[in-house]
Amino acid sequence: MDSTRTKAQNSVTEGEINEVVEVRRPVVLGLFATGIVPAGQPRSPPNVPQPIEIDTSSHFATDREENDRDELIKWARSVSQSLRFAIIVRRSDSGEKRKAQLVLECERSGKYVPAKKKLKSDTSGTRKCECPFRLRGYYNKATKLWRLTVVNGMHNHELDKGLEGHLVAGRLKPQEKDFMDEMTRNAVAPKNILSTLKERDPENKTSAKQVYNARHRYRVKMRASMTEMQHLCKKLDDNKYYYKYRTVVENGVEHLQDIFFAHPRSITLFNSFHTVLMMDSTYKTSKYKMPLFEIVGFTSTEKTFNVAFAWLSNEKEDNFIWALQQLRCLLRRETNLPKVILTDRDLALMNAIPAVFPEAAALVCRFHVKKNVRTKAVELVKVRDGEKVKAADMRERVCLAFEDVLDSSTEAEYTENVMAFRKLCERWPKFVRYVEETILDTDKEKLVSAWVDKHMHMGNHTTNRAESAHGVLKSYLTDGLGDLVKGWESIHRMLGNQFTQVQTEFGQNMSVYGHTYRKKTLYSTLMFKISRRAMRYIHTESKRVEFTGMDSMKCGCLMRTNYGLPCACLIAKKLHHNRPIRLDEVYKHWKIICFQDEEVGGDVEDDYACTAEWQAIQERLRTADVSMKNEIRDQLRKIAYPTTTDVEPPNTNVKSKGAKKKKVVRGTRSTSRDKSRWEHVEEYFTETQASQSSKPSPSIPSHSRPSSSQPTASNPMPTVSEAPLTVSNPLPLTSSSQIFGINHMPKFMHPFIEDIINVDGDGYCGYRAVALAQRGNEDDFELIRCNMSRELRLNKDMYVAIFGCEERYQYICDALLPPPRTRQRTSIRNSVAPMDKWFTLPDMGHIVATILDRVVVQLSILQNGPCETFFPLRSIPSPNPSSRVICLGALPDHYVLVKLKVGCPIPKSNKSWKQYCAKQSLGWEDSFIVAQHRFEEMMSTENVVPIQIVGAGSRETPLVID
Repeated sequence: MDSTRTKAQNSVTEGEINEVVEVRRPVVLGLFATGIVPAGQPRSPPNVPQPIEIDTSSHFATDREENDRDELIKWARSVSQSLRFAIIVRRSDSGEKRKAQLVLECERSGKYVPAKKKLKSDTSGTRKCECPFRLRGYYNKATKLWRLTVVNGMHNHELDKGLEGHLVAGRLKPQEKDFMDEMTRNAVAPKNILSTLKERDPENKTSAKQVYNARHRYRVKMRASMTEMQHLCKKLDDNKYYYKYRTVVENGVEHLQDIFFAHPRSITLFNSFHTVLMMDSTYKTSKYKMPLFEIVGFTSTEKTFNVAFAWLSNEKEDNFIWALQQLRCLLRRETNLPKVILTDRDLALMNAIPAVFPEAAALVCRFHVKKNVRTKAVELVKVRDGEKVKAADMRERVCLAFEDVLDSSTEAEYTENVMAFRKLCERWPKFVRYVEETILDTDKEKLVSAWVDKHMHMGNHTTNRAESAHGVLKSYLTDGLGDLVKGWESIHRMLGNQFTQVQTEFGQNMSVYGHTYRKKTLYSTLMFKISRRAMRYIHTESKRVEFTGMDSMKCGCLMRTNYGLPCACLIAKKLHHNRPIRLDEVYKHWKIICFQDEEVGGDVEDDYACTAEWQAIQERLRTADVSMKNEIRDQLRKIAYPTTTDVEPPNTNVKSKGAKKKKVVRGTRSTSRDKSRWEHVEEYFTETQASQSSKPSPSIPSHSRPSSSQPTASNPMPTVSEAPLTVSNPLPLTSSSQIFGINHMPKFMHPFIEDIINVDGDGYCGYRAVALAQRGNEDDFELIRCNMSRELRLNKDMYVAIFGCEERYQYICDALLPPPRTRQRTSIRNSVAPMDKWFTLPDMGHIVATILDRVVVQLSILQNGPCETFFPLRSIPSPNPSSRVICLGALPDHYVLVKLKVGCPIPKSNKSWKQYCAKQSLGWEDSFIVAQHRFEEMMSTENVVPIQIVGAGSRETPLVID
């Protein structure tokens, strides 16, 4: 398409901007051609900024000369910073091969070259604007001085009003880098590092981003090419820690399973103060979510110290036994075994202690037990309306009565206090049964003073020292998402300060003379020989002499039994004869007031030259084949060079292929512990009581509050389990009377049911309950159905014999196939299963037990079906079969998951199981024979009255039931 060009001149001078240009207007489809200026309109000039020229030559054109090249650069940069721009070194040559020279340019010099690939971010930019500023430095061999000349002192850009944000100006100086590295090693926060740098040098232009980058470069430099485990082993080895780890192989890769480590000074303290230990686990210490098993003791000055640490993959009995075995290896003498070990009520840890320290008294923390009992009292101890006593006061009386039981000094007093406790709580039999079956019947020897005071516990009835050690460690951890090296560094810093505090306490005990004990014969031989804390215990015990005298019956001698110190009756004898307390009458724990490094002796001492072992290794190397020689060499290398280990960190969950997974909540950076169950209960009931005191109506959550102020049958008052908790994943607060569907279970089984978990009632409830028990997620029921279908196909002959006919086998196979899709039903997840797809027992009980290798129990009342047990058909019994029970509760047209207590009674076996199971599977029933007999005995004594339909009555013919 043609268009005419303008006949006007294209070049327009400044004075001719407003001149009218004559133009022909070509018309294209009724429109003017684009880019053509209409006639009669003035042409606007292009919006081009005026060029900027800033001359700074005069500031650099001097006769200044320097002995060192760096001093010359430093002077030039100081001048440029005063002018508010930064200088970079473009080229530099020291003069070894070529002429010594130096080229300095503005940081905005150079031309930007666009990247060939598309940038990830649209917010990126460049500083380069082809600034011509350039300085050249040269070295005069005659004078041996450096001098600077100006090549071009012009800038084509505005000079900034400040240098913050300029990377060159904010670079750290060498001394600042050293300070930065030191602060990073000591875990100082970046914001505090930056503020300290600004205080030291007010002219410092470093930004927070540069501080973070410098910290990262320091950590990368320290780790170099080492893996995380190699770096951790190097740290432990350099600081002479005792450490040991074990691994597990997954997918051909050796991963860390557990690791145990102890500081050499902690080992020294442990060998001196080994009488009483406290053990507990803490969490949120690393990104691997491994529990940190912490073992603590205390010195003669009663200063808590950490004995050892262990990151464990699981809190199972096997893991605790392994960690305790490593702890026992730290003892230099077999006679220095612990006398008392305190733990919380962790059953796995409680079972592991007797396996490793059979002679130690394993006590249970009273604090945790009291809190558990108080929580249960809040749930079960209720007061009827109209009674004079308040519910809170009654619960307080019940808890005080339980504390009296724990404080019983003799077995006779214990019996009296238990009877008084039972009488006070006779209205709440479930609460009494919980206290007796869970605490008193199993752990009274580990809790009640009548048995506990027979051991030298030195006044420790709780694990508060371990809990306090957790809090101290968390103050050193910056977050809970670091790796193992970062966690160890925090522990190492904490231990350094801890040893300083312990040594300070020792120094004070060796130099301070207590005024209370001066010029007294009783303490004359003890000054500076035992700790001041022991002196205080003796002085307090001496005040009881007026009451006890020399009568040991009145005294009780608990001070000698529990603390290893003279008791009141012995002190009375000393005072009567004006004799001092002898040093041998004080237990050795209180005599150590310094770091002692005992010489190893006795049976533990050995030939550490390993001459015999080395000769045996050389002999094997001489006679073994090549493969065995390589194995021996690799093992020796791991011992000689621990930093060359090829062990990987603990395996973490990785993203897998397949359908889109559920949204995963990122781990919190906080290291603070989650609230315990008793804290949730106390918080809820505190808020409830506060609202009841201010309002006459009951406190009901807004989302469940009925329309009327009084509770009705359709809108009952919320139970404890419905209490709104403000934390994620709170523990269900349930009692037997509040458990869903428990009335559909046999009454004699109610004490053995911990909880009943309901699942969606979409027809797949049976499969959902199995998936919830096996995989922890009821939405995985489709996978359970697929595995059951595969089991049927692979073992058709066996299941045809069990079902009795081919038709029943085919019916079960069809029940496990997905229903046909329709327009209204496009997915099995969003559909309601027809009746022919329901989970049915006893047919499917054999299948589930076999594919999961677990014991499947059906529990129900007579109207909903029989109570039966299904064992695997082909597998060998597991070592701990009681922990592999899945219980399904049969409700009317619905299945739920029932959580049973370990060791509870279970129903008799299904008749078809014994007939068709393999020989190696018969041992399953032998493990539960006692539990099945108990179930049959209880079932026979329960009065079960079947429900009969007798019709309906009317006014004329009323219904009469005899």
